[in-house]
Amino acid sequence: DPQRIVRSLSHEELYLTTREMDLDERAEILRYATLPQLFFISDIDCWKKDRIDPDKFLVWLETLLQAGDEKLLSWMLGLDAETLVAGMRKLAEVIKPEREYATDELLGDTPYFTLDENYFILVREENLETVRRVFEILFENQKGRYAALLESLMSELEDELEEEAYRLREGRLGERGFPDVEIAHRIYRPISDEEFRDFPLKKNVKERVWNEQPGPPRPAAPNYMTLWAGDRLFFDELLTQLQSDPEEVREGLQEELAWLSNKVIACEGIDFSSEERVRHGAERARAYVSIGLEALSGREPEAGLKLLRERWLEVLFRYGMTRAFRVRDEAAEIVRRWWHSKREDFLLFLNPPYEPIFRGLLKSIPEYYDGSSKATEELRDYRSLEEIEKGGLAARQVRLFHEAFERAAPKFFREVLNEKRMEDFEPTLYWALGTLYGTFILDGKPGLRAFSKKDLLQLLQAGFSPKAGRRVIDPAKRGEFIRKILKPDEAEALRPLLGLAFESLEEELGGLEISDAIDARFISALQISQDSGPGPKPKTSARKRKR
Repeated sequence: DPQRIVRSLSHEELYLTTREMDLDERAEILRYATLPQLFFISDIDCWKKDRIDPDKFLVWLETLLQAGDEKLLSWMLGLDAETLVAGMRKLAEVIKPEREYATDELLGDTPYFTLDENYFILVREENLETVRRVFEILFENQKGRYAALLESLMSELEDELEEEAYRLREGRLGERGFPDVEIAHRIYRPISDEEFRDFPLKKNVKERVWNEQPGPPRPAAPNYMTLWAGDRLFFDELLTQLQSDPEEVREGLQEELAWLSNKVIACEGIDFSSEERVRHGAERARAYVSIGLEALSGREPEAGLKLLRERWLEVLFRYGMTRAFRVRDEAAEIVRRWWHSKREDFLLFLNPPYEPIFRGLLKSIPEYYDGSSKATEELRDYRSLEEIEKGGLAARQVRLFHEAFERAAPKFFREVLNEKRMEDFEPTLYWALGTLYGTFILDGKPGLRAFSKKDLLQLLQAGFSPKAGRRVIDPAKRGEFIRKILKPDEAEALRPLLGLAFESLEEELGGLEISDAIDARFISALQISQDSGPGPKPKTSARKRKR
C-alpha cells in the first residue's frame, strides 16, 4: 500500500527519503504524496534564500510531470498564485500582440509557442519542452486559470510578487516549526530562574484538539528523535522510562522535539539539502534539552520525568543554553577586561588546551573542546552539564591567573598586554609563568627579565633538583613561589594550570645541557636574552614554535 506508507511520513521525512533519488524514482514516490507534502517539498527545493531558483523550479516541474498530469495540475491549482506566477516568470515571458502583423516583430528569434493564437509564450530552447507541457496541462483542464496565469505573467511586478510569495512560503514553513530567522533566534534568548518558574506549564495552556470531526487529521511529526540519537543523553534515559505514560504524552514530546529541531535548523538557514545541517539541528535540540533537564533535576530521574511531563521542551532548551551562555560570558569578560576586547591577541596568549577551549567558549553559540576526539574538528556542541562545567572551570582558572599575575608583577603584566607586544615574539601563558618562576628564584620576587646563559645556570642550580637522570622543579621552591603569588583558594583552583605550565618548563630545561650557545628558538617556557643563542630569534609566537 504505497499511498498509505508515503502519506504516513512527515513532510520532512518524505523530503529526506526522496532527496537522493533520481528523477524517475522520486516521481514514483511523489505520485502518492498529499498536497501539503508537495507544498513543503517545493518550498524547500525551489528556493535559494529569499528567491526562487529557476533551475530548481524547472526540475521540480519535470518531477511532477513524471509523477503524472493529475499530480502536476493539483499542485498548480492548490498553490498560491503568487508563488506559481513568480516561479513561471523565471522560465517564461508572455506577450499578447494587439495587431496580428506585429507578432513576428515582437517575437524575433526567441523560441516560443502559443496554444490559442492569442498569448505567445517565449521560453529558452532547452526549457521549451517542459514549460510547454506544463502550460498545455493547465490549458486543457482549466482555461480560465490558464488565462489568469498568463495575464499575471505580463502585468505583475516581479520583485513585489516574489516578496509576497516568500512571505506565504514562510507562513507555510512556520506551521511546520520553521519560523523566519528573527523569530527562530528567540530559542537562544537566555532565561532566568525566575522567568523559568513563571513560564506557563503545559497543563495551564489550552492545547489544540486534533482528529475531531469535522477537521483535518493531525499532521505527522518528523522522527528526529530516533533518526539521529548518536549519543545516549540524560534526556534519552528519561524517555525510556516514559513507556508506562499515556501514548499522547510520548507523541507530544516527539512533536515538541521535532518543532524545536526545526527552529534550530531555521536559525542557520533552512537547507534540507544538507543532511549535516539537519542532523546538527536535531542533535543540538536534544543536547540542550538534556542539559536543561540535568541542571534543573540534579540528574534525579523522578525530578527529570516530572519536568518532561510539565514543562515545554523549548523552555528546557533555553535553560540549558543559558547555562552555556553564562560560561561564554565569563570568558568574554576576561577578553574585555584585560585584553581590550582583542580576542585573537588573547587566544594567541593561551597555550593548549586553554587556547582551543576558549576558541570554543567565545563563539556566539559556545562549543566544547573535545581533546579526546579523533575528528579533525575538535570543537562541537556541548552534550552534558558536566562538559559545560569543565568550560566554566577553565574560564575560572584563566581569570584567576590574570588577577594573580596583575597583582604579583603589574609592570610585567602591562608589558605583556601592551599593544606593541614583546619585541621578539608573542608571549604565552606558560611562558609568563615560567618567567615569573625564574625571576622569583634569581631575584627573590616575580618579574620580567631576559635570561642569559649565566642566569639559566643559576636557575637550574637553585630552582631545580635532580631526579632519574633529569632535572625537575624543586618542590620546596615551587611551593614558595605559589605561596608568594597566589592566595590559598587561588592555588587550589589553579592546580591544573600550574601543573601544565611547570611541566612545560621541566620539559624544556630538565635535560638542557648548557653549552657555549643556547638556541633560544627551542625554549618557549621563559624569556631568553638575545645574546644566549646563535642568532636572532624569529618573530613567531612561542606557541607556534612549541607545536
